[in-house]
Amino acid sequence: MTIHIIGAGVGGLTTGALLTSKGYDVHIIEKSTKLGGRTASMTYKNHILDNGFHIMPFYKKSAIFSVFKKIGIEDRMKLAKVDDIAFHSSTGFHKYPKGIGDLLQLSLIPFKSRISLLKLLLPMAFTSMEKTEEWDDKSLTEVTRKLDDETKAFFEAVCMLAFADTADHISLGEFARTMIRANPFKGGTSEFAYPDNGGYDSICKVLADYIIEKGGSIETGQSIKKIRVENSRVTGYITKDDKEISTNSMVISYPAYDALKELFEPGVIDSDFVEKINKLDKKTAVVEVHFALNKKIDTRQVIFPVGDHYTTKGVFFISNITPSVSPPGEHLIIAGTPVEPSVTESSQKIKDIVNKMKEEISAIYPDFTSSLLWERPMAWKLVESVVKEPGLVWKSKMPHQIPGITGLFFVGDSTISYGIGTDSAAHSSILCEPLILSHLK
Repeated sequence: MTIHIIGAGVGGLTTGALLTSKGYDVHIIEKSTKLGGRTASMTYKNHILDNGFHIMPFYKKSAIFSVFKKIGIEDRMKLAKVDDIAFHSSTGFHKYPKGIGDLLQLSLIPFKSRISLLKLLLPMAFTSMEKTEEWDDKSLTEVTRKLDDETKAFFEAVCMLAFADTADHISLGEFARTMIRANPFKGGTSEFAYPDNGGYDSICKVLADYIIEKGGSIETGQSIKKIRVENSRVTGYITKDDKEISTNSMVISYPAYDALKELFEPGVIDSDFVEKINKLDKKTAVVEVHFALNKKIDTRQVIFPVGDHYTTKGVFFISNITPSVSPPGEHLIIAGTPVEPSVTESSQKIKDIVNKMKEEISAIYPDFTSSLLWERPMAWKLVESVVKEPGLVWKSKMPHQIPGITGLFFVGDSTISYGIGTDSAAHSSILCEPLILSHLK
């Protein structure tokens, strides 16, 4: 029997790759004409633009890379390290610490504050993953609010890099797990990476090629109307063009709270369960702008403007990470900031934020305005908060199976997993694979 997977994003493709590596027949259905889900990129004026800024956290220790390694295709994905990172404050540039030991050299904050910072971070970095679960209902700001402004700015920058969000939206438990995964003394690493050939969805393309090589199939431009459940068992699904497909094994790889509302007849899923999962449907938003320049204004790869006076929370020099994203003689930057979801509905507010970011970047880099070729603003309302907000992390998320229904599985960053975004989606696949294999056997 073929295993049918809905969604060709990171969650669906990592699940498909893990299953085909075991010899199972997999068919993936994707409603878009492109692979990658929320990582899908596009070509604009000969530049490769990502759908937001994506980065592989902790590099070879990441969940995505571990999937590549497990199925033996890690050599197919050429990655560029992202390690030239800096803060920018009113006192200039300050190097971003690559590890715990670098904190004593952190010029962003006074030496006395560095000692206090070490006292705060060391217990986190050397605790156990199990212990961090006790902190999942606490906000990170519960332990940072008494710190000086410079040290708070450090936490804000770390949260932007690790979670693409502000510290008040991060649980203490999730932040501590990030510290553990970045601690070399616990087998971790603080390295980050991005596909060397440009476009974060190239990760998905490598996975898709592997699935097809192993005999699996991927159908794009197709969507599902309903999943059939009879006598508490999955029996198949109906496509948008009313084809009826029989199967006893289905994997859903897009936000569970959407899937439960869209893919099942009323009454199939327990209403109390649906209500619980709907509470996970909390989103943050960002305004991001791609800028193309005719000159390189910095050799760094990422800078974090720190301080309450900055609207811009991160500036990523994409073509400094890999020149493959831009044509010769041009350079690509993306700047971003988290916003309230309502901001994305106001074109004037978006315009005001973009203008403010341009002013701030020009103040840091005097050549920015004169070298600007074009800009492309974007406002995203689909940045999931369920991976990191207090009370909605890790084991509080959607389970990989609904109790009482056989043959139905859920993967993706809205399901039980740790991390953020694409890495969380890959981790959910790793956790779900044994459950699927048990069902198939």
